[in-house]
Amino acid sequence: MGLDYWLVHLTWTVPPATLLSVAYWPFLTRLEIFKILFLITIAVFSTIPWDSYLIRNRIWSYPADAVVGLTIFDIPVEEVFFFVIQTYCTSLLYVILTKHLVLPAYLLPRSGDFTKTARPIMFLAGIGIGVMFISNHLTYLRLILLWALPVLTLQLILCGDFLLALPKRPILASILLPTFYLWIVDFFSLQRGTWVIAPETKVDIRFGGSLDLEEAIFFLVSNMLVVFGLVTVDHAIAIQEHDTMISSQDEPHSPSFTRIAWLYITSQTSPYDVSFLEGLSAAINKLAQKSQSMYLGSAMFQDRLRIDLILLYSFCRVIDDLVDEAPDRETAQANIKEASQVLHWRFSTKRPTKPLYDYLEVEKNPDRTGVLSPLLSSIALLPASRLTLKPLLELLSGFEMDLQFSTEKQEFPIASETDLELYAHRVAGTVAASLLELVFSHYEMGERKYDRAQQERIIQAGQRMGQALQYVNIARDIKRDAAIGRVYIPSSWLAEEKLAPSDVLSNSDDARLAVFEDRMLCKAKNAYELSVGAIYELPYEARGPIRTTVESYMMIGEMVRKRRRAGIEEDGKLKVPLWRRLRLAWWEMYVSQ
Repeated sequence: MGLDYWLVHLTWTVPPATLLSVAYWPFLTRLEIFKILFLITIAVFSTIPWDSYLIRNRIWSYPADAVVGLTIFDIPVEEVFFFVIQTYCTSLLYVILTKHLVLPAYLLPRSGDFTKTARPIMFLAGIGIGVMFISNHLTYLRLILLWALPVLTLQLILCGDFLLALPKRPILASILLPTFYLWIVDFFSLQRGTWVIAPETKVDIRFGGSLDLEEAIFFLVSNMLVVFGLVTVDHAIAIQEHDTMISSQDEPHSPSFTRIAWLYITSQTSPYDVSFLEGLSAAINKLAQKSQSMYLGSAMFQDRLRIDLILLYSFCRVIDDLVDEAPDRETAQANIKEASQVLHWRFSTKRPTKPLYDYLEVEKNPDRTGVLSPLLSSIALLPASRLTLKPLLELLSGFEMDLQFSTEKQEFPIASETDLELYAHRVAGTVAASLLELVFSHYEMGERKYDRAQQERIIQAGQRMGQALQYVNIARDIKRDAAIGRVYIPSSWLAEEKLAPSDVLSNSDDARLAVFEDRMLCKAKNAYELSVGAIYELPYEARGPIRTTVESYMMIGEMVRKRRRAGIEEDGKLKVPLWRRLRLAWWEMYVSQ
């Protein structure tokens, strides 16, 4: 009886498992827990018969002074624990590295058929295994491949195309990082004699004098099995999310893990809605290009709510670009008018009898074939059954206020504090209202059912919070806005200091503007304090992500104050450093749970 093997765990495997768990625990969702537990269960039950065979045939052995002596089918309990903790660490690393991915976007058909490509590879692998039967020194390697290749083949048949569509870096990192680490663990364990491989069953090729070739291959292949297994599960989740998003009926709850597995088995041959997938992919790309932090931050929202939020944000960005990047005011106004018309049509036909993309294409361009314009596509993708039209139309009114700025005519629409509040409501409060509409449609509100009056009260608080965040934006971007001929400081405020909007345009570095910056931030703080309590009434799934977003913006407000006091001039937008955002997100997600 000995504790060497347990010391290996305490020294090498438990610390990284603990570190990963503590770092990611606040972000871990119920579905991710089921994924990890499912993979651990499969790994243990599929490995026990194989490992038991190796031990009974003395291919593997453990010195008596290295293990405590408790076994399961002749396998030391320490070894069974290794199956569990290796699978756990690799699975958790994969979950962390792929957290930002929007899975249905990778269902888009790619050129080529994976199964056709895979057949010759599997055929050659089969020949290779056959050759290994010639020599006893290939016994261990042969058994590794006989155990792993059939499962890998099945996994690749099920999700090969999906796997190839996923970004390569997180997949390779999920396989190679644990593999390299376990090679180091195995190197020292073999050196110490914690476990032993029978010399006559291996080819006796060693790396560094201790790590056997077979062991190196085993850890590589076993981590591939875990990661490909997780990719298969994600493929099932992607199909389920796709089917739900294009369904003619809203489902208030996410299906169970068992239900997802059943749908995966029964719906593999169902066609995908390519128009929806292309539109979703375009929305994700726009979000990633315009706001990487918003894209990564959206990953804190779960399942279909995240997709709905991305589609909402995509519409906001598309119309914002069509207004700000228009060659002249008339074109921008025409774009707003078109958006209003299509939105009215979209919300009058929330559940069309044929694909909405076809409806819009015929409605707007009856003689045209091809893809939809970005505006039509973004409106087609809006989850209209879970939104109301009013906030989106008010958002368009906010863009119309932006068009009223004219340096030539000396026109500045933010004349009073009331105008400022109206503008902030239209461009930010409306987005907050739409976000909360989506939250209410996706989640049960704990044990209490919120009536319409309670929802309205929370939405009003959200609109006020949206205004607060817009005030922070205005305070931060006084100089940037002046560069494009816009002054969001109320003219009535400026008049108190004997200034006019034209003075801000001509000298945005004027020290007197610090007064208005401070005043704007105080206004943001007041609106924040009046609204922040309502966040705690939201379901915990949304509470943490929303708190993180809000507190990040308020942190920017504090940074603006410090920058002004220190007299620091910076180019570009002021942003919260990544490490501070991560720390804030960890704490807010932890508190929300």
